[in-house]
Amino acid sequence: MKYAYDKGFKKSAVNIPFCSLICKLTHKPLEKMLEKVKIPKEVIVNHILIKGYREEQISIKEIVPENPGDSAILVLHGGGFGYKTAPSQLLHACHYASKLQCRAYLPDYHLLPEYPFPAAYEDAMATYQYIVTHASELAINPEKIVVLGDSAGGTLAANVCNMAEKKGLPIPYCQVLIYPATDNAMTSESMKQFPDTPMWNAKNNKKMWNMYLKNATDEEISVAVPMKNPLPETLPPTYIETAEFDCLHDEAIAYVKHIQGIAKRIEVNETKGTVHGYDTVLKHPITLENIEKRINFMEKCLDN
Repeated sequence: MKYAYDKGFKKSAVNIPFCSLICKLTHKPLEKMLEKVKIPKEVIVNHILIKGYREEQISIKEIVPENPGDSAILVLHGGGFGYKTAPSQLLHACHYASKLQCRAYLPDYHLLPEYPFPAAYEDAMATYQYIVTHASELAINPEKIVVLGDSAGGTLAANVCNMAEKKGLPIPYCQVLIYPATDNAMTSESMKQFPDTPMWNAKNNKKMWNMYLKNATDEEISVAVPMKNPLPETLPPTYIETAEFDCLHDEAIAYVKHIQGIAKRIEVNETKGTVHGYDTVLKHPITLENIEKRINFMEKCLDN
């Protein structure tokens, strides 16, 4: 089926089937691509090792601008819980750190198919806990941590905000959810409308949840799926961004309604002419405009 998304995204709007084999085959190439990324001169990248899921080691990229303030961003990359950080996601994190003059932390969490839930979730929580408990040595304020994620990373970001209090951790200062996957029920109209959209679609989404929630109990699913998370009394200011031609569009809007009255405030940005992962096209005017909106939201929150 053809979709009327902006033609500037055509080269990146590929349709790759989501399966165990493809996830495995992309791991090493993505690692090599990431090693070749030219890091902007405004930041430096350090590497921190911590213990995550089952005490297994994970690596965190710490992105530090020239004159960092005392706030920080936990950046959780998307990729269906099965793909490693893409070059565009690393460059976005560098841009956030530079523009907001704060440290950014990008964990290399465990991936499908070898690591279904709760591996990625526990790695995300372990990273957030590390930033909070090591705030003094990292020179940050543990109460000024932004959590940001795109796609499956948006799932994890929402999980961190919803479940932090239960872990005895402060709720993040604000959250930024970019075309997040929020519900494994997959009953929304956009799920029916977009079965074969490029970059991501309902067929891939179903495979992702089946792989990620393999053998998960109902109790575990209530932790894994944002729409089923037990919510705290209060959630921080929340930014939710959608893509127009994206099977996840409607469940992101449903999530807005789900947290309405619990989040201190909610800003919704429904981008137009876009597909899931559109912001991999770094210099497209639509990408630049919406990256600026994300930064403006975080900046306003951190200035309060």
